[in-house]
Amino acid sequence: MRMVAQGCLPSVFASWPSHPLYRSLAPWREAVQFAGWPGQAEFDALLAHARACGQPLPPGLRFACDLEPELYYEMHIGSSGEVPTRTQNWHDWFGALSWLSWPQSKLALNARHVRAIERGEVGRGPFRDAATLLDECGVIIPVSDNALADTLRAMDWQALFVSRAADWGQRIDSHVLGHALFEQGLAMHIGWCGKALLLPVDEHFFALDYWQRQQAVDARLAVLLADDGWLARPRELLPLPLLGIPGWWPQQDAAFYANADYFRPTRRANSATLT
Repeated sequence: MRMVAQGCLPSVFASWPSHPLYRSLAPWREAVQFAGWPGQAEFDALLAHARACGQPLPPGLRFACDLEPELYYEMHIGSSGEVPTRTQNWHDWFGALSWLSWPQSKLALNARHVRAIERGEVGRGPFRDAATLLDECGVIIPVSDNALADTLRAMDWQALFVSRAADWGQRIDSHVLGHALFEQGLAMHIGWCGKALLLPVDEHFFALDYWQRQQAVDARLAVLLADDGWLARPRELLPLPLLGIPGWWPQQDAAFYANADYFRPTRRANSATLT
């Protein structure tokens, strides 16, 4: 996976990426027009701004710059509300923005890790791996059409991205949660994939504007994550070649979608269940 250099000029702060990948972070566009990398004061101000906008962030949450916690990372967040945040680091920067846009889901993900650790799952296993994949690479796919959901499960990319292209934004859409994807999006390339989580919605869902949908998805996902019997293994997340989503790549012609190395035709066992 191509990555951007950590110490490079943070031009994203002066020119926010316009790619659809970043739609779930859009409310913070004006608040992050920094001249350089943010420090503690800027992180504190960003949190205050998000709270003033009505985001249901935990009262004690704070991005603690360059903190080296004594406790395990998830346990430190769970016990103190402090999120250890490396400065001049794209991964942690986008992790902070994810907290602003997905406050309920991020809190639920942390609580899920804490519960697992407290019952002895300190090392990574399928349960915590699934939570980590969702947190790092997750793309929530709300869908109101079962046939469309089936195309993703079957990895039928021609149907999902080409035949049903007009349904994106109308019956199916993408809401990116994974903060690693935001970082990787600064250097997109063919072969780039995420992990999709299908989320069934009713037909009225798509009458809402994108940010209203985002908040509804955040609240719904947090409830689902509170059930440790749900999303118990990584295989419940589906592979998603991100640049195939209509509008995500400039040259989405027949030759592009015919690239079987990227749009792999292999079918998977149907291990993802609608909830």
